[in-house]
Amino acid sequence: MSGRTKTSSHINVSQAEWTASASYPEALRRVVRWKTLIGSGGPAWLGVPQKDVVMGILELDAGGYYPAHAHPAPEIYFVMSGTAIYHPSNVLHRMVNKGTAPLRTVWFWWAPDGHNDVLQVGPKLLESMPGVPPQESGRMRAL
Repeated sequence: MSGRTKTSSHINVSQAEWTASASYPEALRRVVRWKTLIGSGGPAWLGVPQKDVVMGILELDAGGYYPAHAHPAPEIYFVMSGTAIYHPSNVLHRMVNKGTAPLRTVWFWWAPDGHNDVLQVGPKLLESMPGVPPQESGRMRAL
């Protein structure tokens, strides 16, 4: 894209691309997406480089369901309306948007005690998406 610029100290959210895990089933990729703004990424990634934190925004469509999952990094979700949710390392959690508009959150992972390896492990889905055929649910286990 032309006109996209990046410095090591900031990124405009409009410069980041929406993404979802390719390992997620199609039904989940249709309702949940995120933009990683701080952390690490490939050569074309425009975010702010950091080794000990990962931060971005997540959007879940109205009526959307992000199945139970866990990951080694502790996490804080800040729902844009003003509620923060904290999840310690490896704790099962899910997100359900019962509203009529997309739910937007800021999410933040960090490396406790400098253990940056926890930031390299993505979420492990622990349940199927409602309405996803059983043959697809096995694909949800690995990221």
